[in-house]
Amino acid sequence: LNEIDLDPFKEGIPNWNGEGTTEPKEMVLITQSWRDLKEIMSSYVGIVRNNVRLKRALARLHILYRETEELYQNTVLSPQLFELRNLITMGYLITRSAEIRRESRGLHFTTDYPDRLPFQDHTTL
Repeated sequence: LNEIDLDPFKEGIPNWNGEGTTEPKEMVLITQSWRDLKEIMSSYVGIVRNNVRLKRALARLHILYRETEELYQNTVLSPQLFELRNLITMGYLITRSAEIRRESRGLHFTTDYPDRLPFQDHTTL
């Protein structure tokens, strides 16, 4: 292995600059978005799926993403906010992956593509 140049890391990670941010006045914004995310994923991206549900889920995930990014940019960061951002990202990835797949497999059944396609046994996304 080649040696890694560690000089850029000697100064360490710079301190967080919270200038322009405020304390979140209402944690309900984060907890409600969390509930909304659970509902979106359960209702539209659950075991039985179809293209209409997946498109609706993506539209709602985009709204949650915008709202959460606004909080992220304007409030003091918290573990709950980080986790919400990560969960929204995972929800998006799961939904997009389901939208790309043109078959039913295992417990994930899509009414638009009810058959299993053997050539997709080892799909890498």
